[in-house]
Amino acid sequence: MQNDQASRTALLIAASLIILHHDPKHWRLVSKTSAEFCGRVLETYSAKTRVLSKISRQTWFRAIARMIERSTIPGILLHYALRKKCIAKLAGSAIANGATQVVVIGAGFDPLSSELQQEFRTAKFWEIDHPATQRHKVRVCSEIGIERVHFVATDLSAAELDKEALIKSSFDPTQRTFWIAEGLLMYLTEETVSLLMRTLASLSATGSQFAFTFMEKQADRRIRFDSQTKLVDWWLSKRREPFVWGSTRDELVDLVRPWQIVRFFDHDDLRKEFALADEPIAKGEVICLAGI
Repeated sequence: MQNDQASRTALLIAASLIILHHDPKHWRLVSKTSAEFCGRVLETYSAKTRVLSKISRQTWFRAIARMIERSTIPGILLHYALRKKCIAKLAGSAIANGATQVVVIGAGFDPLSSELQQEFRTAKFWEIDHPATQRHKVRVCSEIGIERVHFVATDLSAAELDKEALIKSSFDPTQRTFWIAEGLLMYLTEETVSLLMRTLASLSATGSQFAFTFMEKQADRRIRFDSQTKLVDWWLSKRREPFVWGSTRDELVDLVRPWQIVRFFDHDDLRKEFALADEPIAKGEVICLAGI
């Protein structure tokens, strides 16, 4: 990611959620609130993304989007939506069972915090992200009146999570917390991921949970979606957002300590969780729920 520009991947996912919300077959997978938030992000970011926001709502563009999807990562649009729904469900369950704080690391333009704060009035929310992406999101949240989210700017690829800055923003390490790192860790080194695991554990009261996604290493040890084409490899490299880290489930057990793995959700689990028909869902990124 360019230091002065928001993540292109975050912008792409925002457009993907708008496309799915306006798809008659899958509109229930993306709430109106989420789609409107993503639209607001794209409309105010740049002239190009403003155009993207408009055409993402059009019937004719869905056919083009599906063609692009087939030539890049078949099933990636459903993967994005189901990944987000699963993590939102886990977050809601954690809050209902006693978590009072939710921290989203590498939040991008995800509207999860703004949605959850409307449903859970007593919980507190934080987002930690790269300054270039977060600046724009803070502006959008301010314009639409989202006030109960604390923002902490940190480039995790270049620096450790700033514990002091988080605590100064009213975060309380003695309270049960639900941490989220969705679509982030594959861009960090293994050493950085391991350090992040230990740092979050040091900030977590007993009963806290951590929901994160990771790329599952393929048999040849490559880190990619199973159906990913070379076009995607080129795009990620050009945008300076290549996948750096991946893991097997067995390797992850040691890496996440002192966290303990509760369960995994892969593409088959997501299909069953949300009762989808036999449609392509991108395979390769897995959700892990861990507790302490």
